[in-house]
Amino acid sequence: MEVVKKIYRDSLFRTYFRDTENFVQLCNAVTGLNLKASQLKENTVEYVLFNNLRNDVSFSADGNCFIFFEHQSTRNFNMPLRMLLYLSLLYRSELPKDLIYRAKVIKLPAPKFFVFYNGKEPCPEKSTLKLSDAFSMTGDIELTVKVYNINYNKNFRLLNDCRPVHDYSVFIKNIEENLAAGMILKEAIIEAMRWCIDNDIMSDFLTAHMWEVFDMVSLWWNEEDAKKSYIEQGREEGREEGREEGLEEGLVKGELKTLLENIRTLMSSLHGTAEEVMNLLKIPPEKQKELAPLI
Repeated sequence: MEVVKKIYRDSLFRTYFRDTENFVQLCNAVTGLNLKASQLKENTVEYVLFNNLRNDVSFSADGNCFIFFEHQSTRNFNMPLRMLLYLSLLYRSELPKDLIYRAKVIKLPAPKFFVFYNGKEPCPEKSTLKLSDAFSMTGDIELTVKVYNINYNKNFRLLNDCRPVHDYSVFIKNIEENLAAGMILKEAIIEAMRWCIDNDIMSDFLTAHMWEVFDMVSLWWNEEDAKKSYIEQGREEGREEGREEGLEEGLVKGELKTLLENIRTLMSSLHGTAEEVMNLLKIPPEKQKELAPLI
């Protein structure tokens, strides 16, 4: 969908860990492969497959292994399916076109899948998601995704073993603490950047990309607030239990103002239309019709 291409902006996680040195440190911490940056080649999946499938970061290691990283601030138990789609696309694009017609076995790059979570919902320090958990009956394929909670003070081993993910977690924690202390988002981000630079936390990256980081974090926070606002509206409506994230639920009058403000903020940040932003937030079309006259 062209809309998504038009208004998408890279996330902080995606930008920070697309740096090969940062990626290899986190990769070695979670895989134990002891890779070097010179062995890696980025193969991140960009917009393909109905124009809206894109993964955060992925690299090939000497052609022997595909390593996928995804960052999430809300838990998503469908990640094995998404990873399967990413893997299929990479196999299709990077392997010989006549592969399926060859008689001899062709060695395939082995895939490894990781999700790094730093949201507010409870999440174990380390857990596993399996594709088979979504099957309606026993199937003949399995795909496993390892999930790491990278909230500060939640995963001591990983944060101790990997300086980039430690610094990323500290930066996000500082923003959250500043917001909790009453700062507006702009002040909270700027103060967190200042503190981190002064304390050698992501200092080179923040110094070199200060305003890009500010834009990325502002957009991410506003988008997450808008999603959470809509989700909460669905939950307040009290519709049937188990509906995915409440996104199909109705609007609650008391929360409507917050949702509209967040949509307007995203429209300004993304230079997008109300329809584009609501599509990005996965608000169902029937609810968009209710919201559109109020924006």
